Order: sequence, then C-alpha cells, then structure tokens
Amino acid sequence: MSTEPKIYPKFKPNPLVANLPPHLKDPANYWNIKLAIAKTMQRCRKSHAEIGEMASCKKCTEGMLERRLLLKRLGFKNPAQYHLWSKIHGEIQTRYPLVDWKKENEVRKALKQ
Repeated sequence: MSTEPKIYPKFKPNPLVANLPPHLKDPANYWNIKLAIAKTMQRCRKSHAEIGEMASCKKCTEGMLERRLLLKRLGFKNPAQYHLWSKIHGEIQTRYPLVDWKKENEVRKALKQ
C-alpha cells in the first residue's frame, strides 16, 4: 500500500469555451440566443434543394450574413465555438429539463451577497 496521496490532474477547460462572455455561459439565456439566431435564417420562404441554390438566393445570402454578424455581436469568435456552446447547453437542457435556470441564477446571486 502506498501512503502517498493520489494526485489528480488539474481540470483544463476547453479553450474554445474558456473565454466566453458571462451571458453565454448562463443556461438561462440558451433558448433566447437560439431563437435569435434561428430568426436570422428565416428570411426566405423557399426551400432550396441544394446549397448552391441557397447561396445564389439574395434573401438567404443576407440571412447568412446577418447570422454571422449576430454571432459576432453575441460574443462568439468563430462557428466552431458556437457549435460547441450549443452542444454543451443542449446537453445541460437534456440532463436537467426541469430546472428553472432564471430562478436558479437569482438564488445564486442572493447567496453571493
């Protein structure tokens, strides 16, 4: 038997999500952000069969550009960061579906004071 304590490696957060702004780390904002991003892609009423058709459609191109600018305004640095954020928060929503995150955040703020 060894008398030395077990030393576990320190937790290293993923560099893509380590530098996210606080409002993106909050699970209470997940659905609002997803909804805002989805609204930017609903400009065109047509359903395009291929990506080339979508790229040549003026309304769809404007929607894609607006989506890119919205992601920058929200604080995402690149699409990979957005996709990882979406995956993480989607998993939080599936594991804890009954938690009211807005109420939970109010409790946490009250405990800090």
